[in-house]
Amino acid sequence: MYTNILVPYDGSMHAQRALEHATAFAAAQESHIEIIYVDPTASELLEQPLMIPTHELEAYFEEEEEQVRQQLRTLTASMPDASIQILQGHAGQEIVKYAAAHQVELIIIGHRGLGTFSELMLGSVSHYVSQHAQCPVLIVK
Repeated sequence: MYTNILVPYDGSMHAQRALEHATAFAAAQESHIEIIYVDPTASELLEQPLMIPTHELEAYFEEEEEQVRQQLRTLTASMPDASIQILQGHAGQEIVKYAAAHQVELIIIGHRGLGTFSELMLGSVSHYVSQHAQCPVLIVK
């Protein structure tokens, strides 16, 4: 039924559970899993006045991206039909944009465990994605 599944991954326990559910789901349906990591650091830093030289920032981001990529490779070593993408920006917006651009049929995302009041005040990636995605969203607790 779903051939292209997107799993946002941030290293949290909830993201790990979402990935486990997606792996089982994909195996049963012979689906492709796309794992994305959205690094908010660059967008947050670049919105502020900076005193750090650009080349130092670029080196930092490249090193961080390689560490994340290595962690994701380890996690997906047993998943022959999985791909990894690392994006920069605001997580919720980037996830929704990526899903629409890549014809994702299902997003499986971890829940952060924020209460209703905190979610209202702070916002939540899983809440944003569930409200804005054009495809079904499965939130894993």
